[in-house]
Amino acid sequence: MKNILIIGAGVIGLSCGYQLAKRGYQVQIIEKDRPGAGQSTKTGGGIRYCHGTTENIILSSLSKEFWKRFSTEFDIDTGYQETGHLFLSSKTEQLETLFSVGIKNSLELKEFNQNNIKSIWPELSAVKAKFGVYCSIGGYLNHQKVINGLSNGFKRVGGKIINGVRVTELYINKGKVEGVYSTAGLILSDQILNCSGADVEELTKLKGNTKYFRSRHHELIVIDPKSPISDKIPWLIDLERQVHLRPNGNGQALIGGFLGKDEGVDLEKYSPSTSKEWLARVLKAAQQAFGLSGTRPKVLRHWSGLYPGTEDYFPVMEETNPGFYTIAGFSGTGLMHAPAVGEIISDLVIKGNTDIINIKKFHSKRLYDKKVKIETSGF
Repeated sequence: MKNILIIGAGVIGLSCGYQLAKRGYQVQIIEKDRPGAGQSTKTGGGIRYCHGTTENIILSSLSKEFWKRFSTEFDIDTGYQETGHLFLSSKTEQLETLFSVGIKNSLELKEFNQNNIKSIWPELSAVKAKFGVYCSIGGYLNHQKVINGLSNGFKRVGGKIINGVRVTELYINKGKVEGVYSTAGLILSDQILNCSGADVEELTKLKGNTKYFRSRHHELIVIDPKSPISDKIPWLIDLERQVHLRPNGNGQALIGGFLGKDEGVDLEKYSPSTSKEWLARVLKAAQQAFGLSGTRPKVLRHWSGLYPGTEDYFPVMEETNPGFYTIAGFSGTGLMHAPAVGEIISDLVIKGNTDIINIKKFHSKRLYDKKVKIETSGF
């Protein structure tokens, strides 16, 4: 039986490991810190079904049943809360794309004008956007509990996690990747999966000299406003202002956004610190967009992280070299798509292909042509 080595115990690595171990393969994951310590727990825990591309909608839909049975399969409650999503804008182009792509892929979406929005959700009487696209399914969960559940489940089906070990270089023999050099020495394996998130390009060398992967800095805050936020409102995304807000329970709200600075960072110089300037700007933008948070809400939590992605905001899932697979670049969708990715990659490793989705769409060769980004609904 072939043994499989996975680099990175984030949600993608754990999901791939779990599915492969369930199929009877010997799988071990090496993690430089501890499971979920990278970017998997630096998000807002979003599960979203409305996207601007068919492929992302398919990945969300394929993951849906997994999330439904998660608490039973892993004996842990993720605290999932269904909010739905309301995309807002006064410009119709992006909304029309979301709506048409969603309807084409059997999503039940509704188009609203400003009056409709205020009638359905009186709390949103101050919303500035003229139009909205609403998806009633989707919400958020506790990503740390997801990591805990997957880690325990992976071990239960025979998987092994080695914490505190960093991969430094690939071991290549006659053109085939047969192992990795690490801080624990040389580790040999029949198949290797690079699921190392923001660190992916340290090991994955794609065609040419251009860096195809890039990570975007993001920050999130949880606030306690003077007027409590209703749990009945959907997750709000203002596409023009690049700010979003969702209820967080107990009258609180989670707020985030790029605010026009949707740019990659230099990982060698990157510091995961928060910015008081960003905090002030995002609170102002959220109040202008939604009118819910107030001018001086109490900030309960404020953290930063990275969205490891690609130039076109679409992941890479491929066999990059014989015996070496790259699974990375999800641009903020890794958590919500991890269940589907685990099944897809299991097929790819075991059978060389998959019937689940057109895997060619996710090959890195698409990036050689420097196409413009194709997913515009990310946040």
